[in-house]
Amino acid sequence: YDGISIQNQRTRNMDSLLLKERHIGGRSVFIAVVCDGVGSLRDGAVAATMAVQMLGAWFDGVNDTGRLGLKLRDQVLEINRVVYSMAREREIQTASTLSVLLLDESRYYIVHLGDSRIYSYKKERLIQLTQDQVSDSGKLASCLGYAEGIMPFYNEGIADGQRFLLCSDGLYKRMEAEFLRKNMGMATGRNLRKVMAELIRYVVDRGERDNITIAFVLNEC
Repeated sequence: YDGISIQNQRTRNMDSLLLKERHIGGRSVFIAVVCDGVGSLRDGAVAATMAVQMLGAWFDGVNDTGRLGLKLRDQVLEINRVVYSMAREREIQTASTLSVLLLDESRYYIVHLGDSRIYSYKKERLIQLTQDQVSDSGKLASCLGYAEGIMPFYNEGIADGQRFLLCSDGLYKRMEAEFLRKNMGMATGRNLRKVMAELIRYVVDRGERDNITIAFVLNEC
């Protein structure tokens, strides 16, 4: 696995990224998180940073793999409560997208808010595993830290032989699906950084100015 987060043409990078692996009860467990602070809010990056920090601390404290996906969803709800309460107390405006992939050997769990994305690739098929939570006008319909009540998208499934890609919208807004599929198919443990750089170069060359964050995970057995 590997990840990249760049400022690109923005005045600051409001994205946050987490990649971490542990052995829990003899099992290999991995977490990947991409957050994109809402740029229209003055302190959008605060929610993204807090979410990644709190999920990292939570992951460090997990001591068994039972009900792992539901534990992750509960933690996201708790993080939203903490960020929302903090924002009200400090009188700041902050919010973030959140896309979390949790791998417990051959099983994956996803918790998601907003319009960052998680893709999977297997046997030459590219699938978007998350749903963009946006209104008809294109504005975020759900995010972390802006409202007291949230309904995260949740998904789980078998992860054998799959490759996963997490990204903020800076990567996919100008990305052709076929180009993404082709490059995910070419990825190996040795060239992940090169593949990610090629994907970023592709959208930047087509005029993308937004922050870009991408994480690539190989779970091939």
